[in-house]
This record gives sequence, structure tokens and C-alpha cells, in this order.
Amino acid sequence: MYVDGGSSSEILYEHCFNRFRPEVRNQMVPATTPLVGFSGEIIWPLGQISLLVKIGDEEHSTSARMNFMVVRSPSPYNGIIGRPGVRKIRAIPSTAHGMLKFPVVGGIVTLRSSRVIPLECSMVSEPGMPQPVINQASEEKIQVAIHPEYPEQTVAIGSTLTEEGRKELCGLLRRHLDVFAWKPSDMTGVPRNVAEHRLNIREGCLPVRQKKRGQAPERNKAICEEVEKLVDAGIMKEVHYHSWLSNPVMVKKTR
Repeated sequence: MYVDGGSSSEILYEHCFNRFRPEVRNQMVPATTPLVGFSGEIIWPLGQISLLVKIGDEEHSTSARMNFMVVRSPSPYNGIIGRPGVRKIRAIPSTAHGMLKFPVVGGIVTLRSSRVIPLECSMVSEPGMPQPVINQASEEKIQVAIHPEYPEQTVAIGSTLTEEGRKELCGLLRRHLDVFAWKPSDMTGVPRNVAEHRLNIREGCLPVRQKKRGQAPERNKAICEEVEKLVDAGIMKEVHYHSWLSNPVMVKKTR
């Protein structure tokens, strides 16, 4: 479960709801209100169901009845506990520390989240007890070149895929090479209202003109080559009336 202090309701995803026993699923009733996302999108739930939620372990736990909206949407989580649920269990979540604290009889319980693959259940511990160390599992990536004309440009594919799944994914990418930008000229045609750089400055501020800084020969060559590509593609153009001027900064590209 994901504890989200920004959610105004509790969410239960359909893939988790379908694993309930039939007598529990039959308790779902129609939902009367839609869910509105951050960007204004509207989703109508499949229904709503009231469930008794227990958080903790056998020795230290708290429970509260929460009203979940059942939603058909892909998610790595089983559900979301929002502000109403957090208030009911009197919990204090910390996203920065990945922790959740709530009172129980005899003390305070600290729940620590672990972001391992696949997602595992969180562990519950009592203050003052030693904490086991959890090794963070990381998935290795395999770099694959999918365009025969640009072998130096690769995409990262998860190493957990089977050989057959890897071939199917690479085949899908190769069939849709036209959706990727392989050279600067492929990035033209983007409307200015979609991608445009502006200087967010206060009115009346004087322009800043940096003095020209010299670059090492190899860096100067790389800068000229990249600028020439962008000029030829029509992404950049030369002007002679700068009101603001800054030196280019070289950043090493990482994969």
C-alpha cells in the first residue's frame, strides 16, 4: 500500500480487489462520485467498499475501517491510503525518510518502507529495537542498439526480461523507429508554446553579459560541431543583438 498525504480518498486497484474472496467482493456498492486527478482528468470508480484495515504485526498494530474506491488502472501498488485513512489511524508519514509512525497501546510503532524489486511488504518495528539492514535490489540494464544507422545510440532494457521478451521488445522498437529523434533535424516542428526557453526575470533588471571564456581545443571543437548541427537543423540561428549573453557549459553525456 502507498501512503499518500495528497490523496483525498482511499484507492483500491482492481487487480488487488479481484483477489478477495467472493463474499468480500460482493460487499462493493456503486460509487456516486468520480475521482478527479491532479491535471483534471476524471475517472469513474468501479464501486466502493468498506474494509477493516490492520496496520502492523501481531503484537503491535492498529486497525480502522476505511472506505476504498475500486479503480481500474495499472499500478505497482495494491492501493493508496489517503488523508482520511491517515487521520483514522492517527499516523504521521514522512516521505523523505520513507517512514510511518502511529500510536498503539503501549507505545509508538514505526513502519519503514523498503523499495526492493519486486515490491515487498513493509516491516514494522518497535522503537528501541535493532533494525535489520535491507539490501536495496537494483535491476541491471542492458544497452541495445535498435537503429542500424546509429549504433552508438542505445536504449536500456531490463535484464530480468526473458530472451523471448527481449526479442519482442526490440522488434517493437525497431518497427517504430520513426517516433524517436535520431538526429537534430528530427526535433524540428515542435511548437514554441510546447518547448521554449524564457528568462524569468524581474522587470527593470539590467542584462548580464559574461566575458568570453576560452575553451580547450577538444571542447571548442565539440561545441562548434554541436552548434553547427543545431544551426543546420534550424533549431538555432545566429543573431547579433544579444541583450543577455552567457558562456556555453560543457556537460558530459551519461547513459
